[in-house]
Amino acid sequence: MDHTRKVDIPLVHHVDVTKATQYLLHQLGCEDWYVACHHEHQFIMHLSKGGIDKFAVCFDCSPPVEKGIYHGSMAWYIGIVPLHGQEDIPEDAVTRIRAGLAGLTAGSHGS
Repeated sequence: MDHTRKVDIPLVHHVDVTKATQYLLHQLGCEDWYVACHHEHQFIMHLSKGGIDKFAVCFDCSPPVEKGIYHGSMAWYIGIVPLHGQEDIPEDAVTRIRAGLAGLTAGSHGS
């Protein structure tokens, strides 16, 4: 199979975009991130390691994103796409990420 598999993570409760980004950096073995683009209700962050973008992470947010300010934005959906030949995220890692993000929504900081 030669295509990249997107991981869809609908969230039961809203999660803080900043906390979710920090959690995903750790879980996906990345060290840096930046906002690649933003739209009215959406941010797309790129997570990188060694200066190479590894993953695109899409956050669907409520209320609408204002002028690209992500601090305090709350996401109700996260989508993760491996970039640049990055392998798909293994199913056990997807399960761990979903559980960790659910923990973030419950108010914990994850690990």
